[in-house]
Amino acid sequence: MDKLAYKNSLKKQLRNKKPRLCCVECGEDGPATIEMHHIYGRNNSDQTIPLCKNCHSKITAEQNKVSPKKRSKNATSLEQRGFWFISIGALLKGIGDQLLNYGHEVMDYE
Repeated sequence: MDKLAYKNSLKKQLRNKKPRLCCVECGEDGPATIEMHHIYGRNNSDQTIPLCKNCHSKITAEQNKVSPKKRSKNATSLEQRGFWFISIGALLKGIGDQLLNYGHEVMDYE
């Protein structure tokens, strides 16, 4: 999310006296685009985070590369941990890309 979008999002939240959910990856805050993503898969955890439909599909696609058997509650503890690493890694990859872009914007700002 660029600086202007961030400032506008903060202004909207202050004006409405209520924070709006926004995508933790890209900052999109359109209510129709936000979905709740189960961090470790729907069958493994109730922990969720807000993601826009685009970011949600990217992370879910990465999770779906793991066979359903290896990402289920019946998987071995090692397989479960591996799936958790993949899930968090997919999320951090997107956040890392956003941080890199933002860092370059800041460096080029002056």
